[in-house]
Amino acid sequence: MHRSCLLIPVLLLISAPVFGQSTSTDSQTLQALLAEVQQLRHDLQTTTIAAQRAQILLYRLQGQEGAVARASQKIDDARARITETQSNRTRLTSDIKRHEDFGAEAGRGVVDAAQRETRIT
Repeated sequence: MHRSCLLIPVLLLISAPVFGQSTSTDSQTLQALLAEVQQLRHDLQTTTIAAQRAQILLYRLQGQEGAVARASQKIDDARARITETQSNRTRLTSDIKRHEDFGAEAGRGVVDAAQRETRIT
């Protein structure tokens, strides 16, 4: 019995540091968890900001793609007008040449007819 009476105070003395150590360990664990939660929150904010910037860049890119598409359409339209104008110019040049040739032939025909009349008389 004397032994058991001695055992109880010894156990109490040994357990006291264990309880104190448990509180310190719990506090350290909570601090570590708090630091991790803060880091995760920071990472989430950074990711959110990066996603917003990426979205803004995508909107800008879409706007630029639209501008490029409109410019390309204008270029295609201008090229079509140039081709049409060149075709019309070639056709008109050919028509003018044909009319000039016809006029020259007709003028020679009039001169030839006048020369024939002067020869006859």
